[in-house]
This record gives sequence, C-alpha cells and structure tokens, in this order.
Amino acid sequence: MSSIYQRVLVIDDDFMIANLHGKYIEQQEGYKLVGVGKNYAETMALSNELNPDLLLLDVYLPDRSGLDVLRSIRSMNLPCDVILITAAKEIQIIEEAFRLGIFDYLIKPFGLDLLKETLKKYSQFKFHLHSLIPPDQNFVEGLKKFRATKSLTGEQLPKGLDFRTLERVKQTLMQEQQLRGAEQIARVAGISRSTARTYLDYLIELEVVEEFLQYGTVGRPQRLFRIK
Repeated sequence: MSSIYQRVLVIDDDFMIANLHGKYIEQQEGYKLVGVGKNYAETMALSNELNPDLLLLDVYLPDRSGLDVLRSIRSMNLPCDVILITAAKEIQIIEEAFRLGIFDYLIKPFGLDLLKETLKKYSQFKFHLHSLIPPDQNFVEGLKKFRATKSLTGEQLPKGLDFRTLERVKQTLMQEQQLRGAEQIARVAGISRSTARTYLDYLIELEVVEEFLQYGTVGRPQRLFRIK
C-alpha cells in the first residue's frame, strides 16, 4: 500500500451512517480516516485542527447547513475537497454545491460500490494533479476526465444544454443503479425522449454514463444507460 494517504473527515448527523462510511474509507487503499463529526461546529473545529484532504459532507446538519460548511471552508481558503453525501435532491442545493466547487454529489440511499468508484476517481484526480506532467491543456483535460463535476457546471456546457436539465438526468440515473432506456429516463426526469438522448450522449462523452446495447429477436438493439 502506498505511504501517501488521502486524509478524510466524515460529517453526518446520523452516527451509524458516519461510522459505516468511516469504516469503509479505512478499507480503501490510499485513504485514511482522520475524524468524524456530526454538526457544523465540530466540522469547522476538526477541519482547522486536522487539515483533511477530503470531506464526506452531509447537507442536513442539526445546527447549520452543510452548504454553510462549504462556504466557510472556501472563505477560509482551507485546502480541502468535498464530496456531498446527502438525501437532499433540491436542484437549488445541487446547483449551489457545484458552484462552491464540490468534487461529487451522492444521493442517499446508494450502494457502497458507488462511493468506492467516487473515491477511485478522486485518487486518480489527485495522482494526475501531482504528477510530473507539464501543466498544459492536455494536463487540464486529463484532470477534467476524473473530476466530471467540473464539466457539468454553468457556462462550460455546450450550446443548447441546460445545467438543471443535465443534473435532473444525472440524478435520475443515480437514484437506482440499474440499466434504463432513454424513454424511462425521460419519463422519470420529466423531459422528452429526444432531450433525454441528447443529455445522455453528452454524459457518455464525459465518461459519467456508460451505454449498453440489448439485442432482441427483431428490430434495432435497445440502448440502455447506467451511471458509472
């Protein structure tokens, strides 16, 4: 195992969930749990004391919002990345979280395999960031491949794509870790089938979504999609 660890602070007001995620992090190569907190006050105290590399942060805390934690961390210039792990599904919360520079956003309930994949991408992102590759445009493109959220925000979207619709499609896929067709995704997201296909193609290009072909006895194969 590498001697270099990503030091993680887990914040969740549910003690059992915090312990579950903490124990899971300790099982992942290259990661070390440095602390667990349950509210805003503890989070800020631990962040200043322990200087973690990464926060697994819940939005709904008993004293203040997890978004307040994010704002405070950014205003204090603490060198810490954040993965939001929460039951919050409001578009406004998701949008502001991305604006505040989160690495990823996982909606409860989710399988630990999804958390494992997110941690893997974060490790790859940090490894690439601190590699000896000259920081040119290719270097930046390499970073964006791992940090997909940076490619999903604001004015970086291709012309004709809307951030909120994109997030709606992505969150629809994240609700259940199973293969879905474009028509089913469109129905759940509340958009047309053609619109769903456009956004799905973009998410495939970002390597956020993977596509499978299901062959029947007649006709064209059905395209099925799943979040990575």
